[in-house]
Formats: sequence, structure tokens, C-alpha cells
Amino acid sequence: MKKRYLCLDTGGTSIKYAVCNEDGDILENGKTVVGKTLEEFLNQVRAVYDAVKPVEGIACSFPGEVHSEEGVIYGISSVEQIHKCPLKRLISERCDLKKVSMVNDANAAALGEAWLGVGKAYKNIAFVIVGSGVGGAVIEDGRLYPGTTMNKAEIGNFPMGGIKDGVLLCWSYFTLEQEARRYSIAHEETVDGIELISRANAGDQEADAAVREFLHYMAIGCVNVQFAYDPEIIAIGGGISGNSQIIEAVRNTYRELVKGQQMEYLQPKIVACEKGNDANLLGALRYFLRYEK
Repeated sequence: MKKRYLCLDTGGTSIKYAVCNEDGDILENGKTVVGKTLEEFLNQVRAVYDAVKPVEGIACSFPGEVHSEEGVIYGISSVEQIHKCPLKRLISERCDLKKVSMVNDANAAALGEAWLGVGKAYKNIAFVIVGSGVGGAVIEDGRLYPGTTMNKAEIGNFPMGGIKDGVLLCWSYFTLEQEARRYSIAHEETVDGIELISRANAGDQEADAAVREFLHYMAIGCVNVQFAYDPEIIAIGGGISGNSQIIEAVRNTYRELVKGQQMEYLQPKIVACEKGNDANLLGALRYFLRYEK
């Protein structure tokens, strides 16, 4: 019988979980809310563990600056209640001293897609994970290299020119979600990215300008990624990866941006990720099996 592993993917509002075998087959899955305190979080992890055990170990994906060997999260994320504590040890102690691994969520998505998704035929891949912000990861020669400070390919921090209200404008400022949020504030209503695109297609000039700005900075970001890492493919993940029209619009905007420019000769292969919400879970398992000491 194949060994079973508990995989956890923690975000700002929920913990997604799955029980997988070593081949990446998902045997069962579900989700629960994220506790507002460290103790609540640990209790929820224990509840999930109790519901699915026995398992060989626990593979975790977290946002933030995840120091895997140290077992601590630093930096900025939406789950600050689990930062700056010996989290890996605490989870292990709460779950019968099972072996625990931790990896950044964008790195997990990259590992999952490189293992069983869009990147399995390639050795050098740059991942652009687009949600409320932009995350990134790079697979080089088939392996993940997170960098000296765990900040390699944190492409959401790529400066995009200019300062607004004293804040340096970075790539994460120009995501579709952020464009929709600013449109919503201006119009005093709630509009998400899909609705923003729908309004743009219907002739709303403000919505159209917002969508065009998003696509423009996606193209600039891809130029930067291509020259920084020179990958075989640029794989776009996150919520927009399931929308083929958006991915094609990014490709077209890239081509228009570089047309007639010196870098026009370099036309990267921009593709959509395949594993969706499962990528982080599968990548957490891949990290546990391949990288955790």
C-alpha cells in the first residue's frame, strides 16, 4: 500500500487540505477556515489531522518569507498570526510528532506544476502567480532555487516605475484584482475582475482603461522575467490561469509592446498553469518528498 501524506495550503481566509500518496494522487480533500490566533490555527490543523490520519507526514504551503529549514515564516503575508514562531516544530508537536515540511506558496505552485502540470516537459520555468498580488518562482535545471533570503523571483516587488502616495509602484499594484478594487472604490460598488472585463467588453471606457493597464503591466513583467531568468516557458498561475482569453490577451499585449523594439526578437512561450487550486498542495508534497532534510 502506498504511503499517505497530509498536504496543507494556507491562505488568507482558508486552509485547503488533501491526502495524497507519493505519486501525487489526491485521495480526499477539503478546506477549513484560518484561525485568527496561532493557537486557533494549530487546533484546526490538529482537527484536520485527526480526520484523515494515519499519514506519514505533513506537507505545508504558506504565504510569506518561508524559511523551510528553520521552520519559521518572516516577511509580509495575510496570515501574520503564524509568523515569527517555530511553526514547523509546533505543528509537529500538535500532530503526534509527525515530520513536517514548509514551503512558500508560489514555490509550491511551481513545484506542483513542474512535477505534474504544465512544466513537466521542461527544466527551466518561470512562474508568475497572479492573485491579489503577484508571486513568482523559478525552476532551474529541474530544481527549485529559493535564493539566499528566500526572496528569489519575488517578482511582485519588481518596480514598475513611479511613486504614488509615497509608495513605490510594483507589479503587484497592477493585478486584475487591484484594478477591480480601485474601480469599485471609484464607483462605490463591488466589482471583481471578471465583471471588470465584462464591463470593458460592453464599452465602459473606465473599465477598459483598467483592463488595458493590467495587461500592459503583465506584458512588462513578462519582459522582465524573460530577461532575468531566460526560461523555456513563462507559466501563469492563479485565478486568471483558467481564463484562456486573458492568457491570449497577455500574449498579444506582449507582442504589441515589443514590436519594433530591440527586444522584439525574444518572444517567450507564455502558457497557463494546469493544476489550479491543486498546484500548491501537490507542490507542498513534492517539497516534502524531494527537498525536506
